[in-house]
Amino acid sequence: MFTKFSVHVKRGCFHAFIYKQTAFKVHLLSEALRVSTVFFIKERKLNSKDIMLDNEMLVDRYPDQPQCSPFEASSSLAMPSIPKGGVLVRVQCIGACSPEGPMKRKDLHPILPGMEIAGEVQDVCPSLPNRNFNTGDKVILFLDDDFAESGYQEYIAVDDTDKCLQIPGSIPLEVAAMLPGSALSAYSAVMKAIPHIEKLQEVKSGINVLIVGAGGMGLWAVRLANYMLSQFSQTNIKLFVSDNSIDKLLTALDHNCYDVIHWNEEDHEQYIIERTLESCKGGVDVVIDFVSSPRTVHRTLKILNREGLILVGGNTMSEVSINLNVLAAKQQSIVGIPKGTLKQLMELVDLVAEEKVKPPAYSIHNIEEANQVFEDLYQSRITGRAILKLNHSHTTDN
Repeated sequence: MFTKFSVHVKRGCFHAFIYKQTAFKVHLLSEALRVSTVFFIKERKLNSKDIMLDNEMLVDRYPDQPQCSPFEASSSLAMPSIPKGGVLVRVQCIGACSPEGPMKRKDLHPILPGMEIAGEVQDVCPSLPNRNFNTGDKVILFLDDDFAESGYQEYIAVDDTDKCLQIPGSIPLEVAAMLPGSALSAYSAVMKAIPHIEKLQEVKSGINVLIVGAGGMGLWAVRLANYMLSQFSQTNIKLFVSDNSIDKLLTALDHNCYDVIHWNEEDHEQYIIERTLESCKGGVDVVIDFVSSPRTVHRTLKILNREGLILVGGNTMSEVSINLNVLAAKQQSIVGIPKGTLKQLMELVDLVAEEKVKPPAYSIHNIEEANQVFEDLYQSRITGRAILKLNHSHTTDN
């Protein structure tokens, strides 16, 4: 038997619902660990239409699966069988993911773990071509969005071994877990920004890059940008970081950014804009916005130079109104941060293994501490990335 952690039990999904005047719960239940942990996030007011749409979406995705209560917790399940031509992965570390910036305490669905998974190969199908995997190999998983919701499992059956990437022994599993998620998103963002920076270097003596959000993705972006931009022949690029949290900004300073800017959301908007322009003398040429709320997008447009680029990511579902005439007149661009590719993930693994890029600050927590970890995340009490470590001592391998 193995333990599966879930809020909404349905085809291995780890799915969350937030209702008006209710709290969001996560249960960790197993026959060996009679533990039930609960964490709460700030209430999001939803109407009945919103809730129905969430339920309809789930029915459409898995029409053959029975529905259950949003707060129903899963019980112990049988260990999955080894898929034909695939491998069975024993999960060791998972990233505790949350949106960047203060918006996560307002109107966003929580981004629950599932994208950041590292573990060891538990078993290999005998029919796997070339037998490239062996029991005990350290691996990370490159999952699509549908499968990524099931990351809170002790064992994951992987039928497509192209999605299972072996990692060198020099990379700790705690660090490896971050690579397919926050690290890959940051790498993809920096790679998208580089061609624009190269173009601007031909006409500008200095370039200012602003990273919005000093959480896990923001810190990875600082690490990666420092290395990748240092490869340029002209090192006239200054890297700034903005965030609502002073503690996170101090951590960003430790990661060797040029300067930090405190975006205290209680301050007047014009004051924040003036403070940003004062820090980034000459304005901002490239923005990597991991928050991408209406407020951060409007703010960055106010500080963006002519021919500037804004890369938007994050998980906000909010709509943003933009004056296209102004955008066109200033020849500015707004581009979405693309999902990282498997090739980029392999490049990222090499950069970390060769110690060209050091991982940003992170903390390790036992899975039983998930309650406190998520509460701290949503209260911005954790700087860097939080990694949850599974304890397999209470489980039985079949």
